[in-house]
Amino acid sequence: MPRDLSEVFVDYAINIKFDDLPINVVNEVKRRVLDSLGVALASYTAEPVKYARSAALGFKGSVPIIGSSQSTTVDWAAFIDTLMVRYLDFNDTYLSREPLHPSDMVGTALAVGSYSGSGGRDLVTALAIGYEVGVRLCDSASLRAHGWDHVNYTGIGHLLVTGKLMRVGREQFINAMAIHTTSHLSTRQSRVGELSHWKAATTANQARNAVFSVIAAAHGLTGPDKPMEGEMGFIRQLLGGEFDYGPIKDLENLAKPSAILRTYIKPYPVEYHAQSAVEAALRIRGELGLTDPNEVELINIRTFKAAYDIIVKDPEKWDPRTKETADHSLMWAVATALVNGDLWLNHYEPGRIRDPRVLGLIKRTRVEVDPELDKLYPQATPTVVTVKLRGGREAEARVDYPKGHPMNPMSDGEVEDKFRRLTTGLLTKRQQDEVAKMVWSLEELKDANTLIKALLI
Repeated sequence: MPRDLSEVFVDYAINIKFDDLPINVVNEVKRRVLDSLGVALASYTAEPVKYARSAALGFKGSVPIIGSSQSTTVDWAAFIDTLMVRYLDFNDTYLSREPLHPSDMVGTALAVGSYSGSGGRDLVTALAIGYEVGVRLCDSASLRAHGWDHVNYTGIGHLLVTGKLMRVGREQFINAMAIHTTSHLSTRQSRVGELSHWKAATTANQARNAVFSVIAAAHGLTGPDKPMEGEMGFIRQLLGGEFDYGPIKDLENLAKPSAILRTYIKPYPVEYHAQSAVEAALRIRGELGLTDPNEVELINIRTFKAAYDIIVKDPEKWDPRTKETADHSLMWAVATALVNGDLWLNHYEPGRIRDPRVLGLIKRTRVEVDPELDKLYPQATPTVVTVKLRGGREAEARVDYPKGHPMNPMSDGEVEDKFRRLTTGLLTKRQQDEVAKMVWSLEELKDANTLIKALLI
């Protein structure tokens, strides 16, 4: 019997094979890879990505960086690739006792897959495992309730993806898990107040540390005993001992991966709790035929407590000055959608973040937590937006399941359209076609490097 929960995760990762994956899970992994590649390439010129790439190129290595003709060490490649997937806050999401962005692991899978010579089946299997454990951990306990960040769960996923792709032995894998989960912990402070570059880099740092931990353990370093369930281990120190074993109990019986099917793809580049509000705002704009923001007298938003706590309550969210803060502001997202009839990456240009029309609408916005809506979270993300015009006309829209939610999924075509829109001007049409074809038949890919080479900007 396993002596610690970490061993359950390791045994699951070792024993699950590609042939264990249901067909719909394989297809969903492909969708997340294509979505993540588009998001990653679209962030190629972002400030923190450029700074990280500059730092990484000082270290000689053979692992290519997504979009670049240059290479670095595997841990730095995992950091940068993951940062690129995460930076725009446009990759997938899961909501439960703890939220998660599980496709952060795609960056790790590509970097480590390149380093280890892994093929498409290996990538799909490792990602399905990472999603499975990450999502089930979110169902088991809340990190943010104790001041810790959700990337501590993503880090366990990064570790499992890395160990699986590097094909380490069981004892080495267990030691790697122990090293990582006791030594590389992230607090929630990176997500409050005025947000910095590090908000997106916290998961990238978990990826880098996961790779480091696996390599260290593969060369013989041992890790602490009982890292998850020990006297001063992960569960007691980060979760106050509050942990529901129910969501993870059947991992010991090698339950087929399926958790990825419960996660969400984003149609808009904002924090997930704002997706419903943006969709509602766009409906209202069309219904009212709104073209002049000065016509708006009042915007009232009724939402759920998690949205209020994460993207409303901080004063900085009412007057955003950075991309990182704007994409975590419910008020800015709604105002931007009403002003522009869309919300896309170009709206994060500095001048547009501080668009006087947007800031003016924010000042005329009121937000409240609706207890009835809150009861539906996290199974739904219900938000009601009401816009009242100066002439007396008024419109209201409610969205419970925004596009991309499992109850309102994006089609394969819509996922590919998002990838193409994100990469237009970065990849040629021929490259887009090649990448899409390669991802949709990912299980046939012999070497991860083939896919990475096709992404050269």
